[in-house]
Formats: sequence, C-alpha cells, structure tokens
Amino acid sequence: MIVTVEELSQTSLYPEVIAAITRNNPEAAAMQILAAESLCKTYLTKYDLKAAFGDEDTPPTVTSPALKKIVKMIASYYLVRMAAPNVNVELFRDDYLAAMQLLTDIRDGSNSLTELTYPQDDPDTPDIDESNQTGVAWGSNPKRTNHF
Repeated sequence: MIVTVEELSQTSLYPEVIAAITRNNPEAAAMQILAAESLCKTYLTKYDLKAAFGDEDTPPTVTSPALKKIVKMIASYYLVRMAAPNVNVELFRDDYLAAMQLLTDIRDGSNSLTELTYPQDDPDTPDIDESNQTGVAWGSNPKRTNHF
C-alpha cells in the first residue's frame, strides 16, 4: 500500500473519525485504502504499476505525492460512505469526483503524473513493445461483412 491508515488519519480524516466509522477496526480502513488503490490501478494501466504501487513483496520504487493524494481522497470517500459521524459527506463526494476526473484525464492523456514511468520493454519478446513509450494506443473494429 502506498498510503497507510496512519497517513490517512494525519492528512484526510481525524483518527477518532476513522475509529468511529470502522468501530476501532484498522483492517476496515486498510481495506478501503486497498480498494482505492485498486481503482487507481484500473485507470493507470499504461504506467508501470509495480513501480508506482509495489506488490506483496516489493515496495513501490516511485513516489508520487499527487497519486498518494488521489488515493487518500478516494479512500476517505469510501470510509465516509460507510458511516458519517460529524463529517460533511458532500465535501468528500466532491473530492471523490475530482479524483475520478483527474484519473480519467490521466488515462485519456490530457493530463499526466510526471513521477510515473512506463513499464520496461521485455527483450525476450521482440515483436511486442511493452514499454508503451509512444503513448499511442490503437485498435480496430471487427471486420464488417455486408449482406445484400
């Protein structure tokens, strides 16, 4: 995880609010952070996700304060949706929508996170370029068959 429960409680939600929402279960807060990271990964597939998020064995090698903030905004909204004691839900919903718009802009190429890198090209597969260095994606529609 690139964001911990402690880090979330220092910057986004007060620790007592997180404790009240999760009923003193830090696992519940960690699950919401993992869900937020998973959502971010679905939007950032063209980047090197292992470098940005790490995995079970390896910590992330790239740190992006903007990406951490996006994960915190989404995780905070997920937590507040569970229960909202003394919290203005509309503020968190607005942050969530802003984070989703930013992720959409990054995915579509109209915005970028400069800290994130593209994956490295695998030399064992010379026909395929996994690096996505060009930033260009292409595809086609299925072949059309006309019937008269």
